[in-house]
Amino acid sequence: MTDANPFDDLGAVEDDSDDTAEGSNDPVVESTDAPTSPEASSDQGSDRTEESSDPVSGPSFDYSEVRQRPLYARGETWDEFEDAIGISVVPELRREGIRDEEKREIHDAVLSLAAEEPERIVELIIERRRDPER
Repeated sequence: MTDANPFDDLGAVEDDSDDTAEGSNDPVVESTDAPTSPEASSDQGSDRTEESSDPVSGPSFDYSEVRQRPLYARGETWDEFEDAIGISVVPELRREGIRDEEKREIHDAVLSLAAEEPERIVELIIERRRDPER
């Protein structure tokens, strides 16, 4: 199996179309798993080779195992999620020696957490129905 991201070219497609303004309600899922520059790509490759014996190096699962599905959430919820990842999750991963986390791993962990605590999902939906400003 290869770890190559088959969606590397989505950024170019995303830039060419703005479907949300013309009738499509499906948000474009942005993939940031791919390196953004050739330097980053070559750096990651050498890091993975050097750290291959490190148990926390490299993604926990191969990209071929990914199944993409759209998630629909309010803009402020996405902002809160991204802030939580950037402010809390990524720094803690750094403290644990993980510097190459992949967005797919974060999304997988979020869905696993939701699956482990379905009662909390129910609570949040009820809370937000009763207080839509939350």
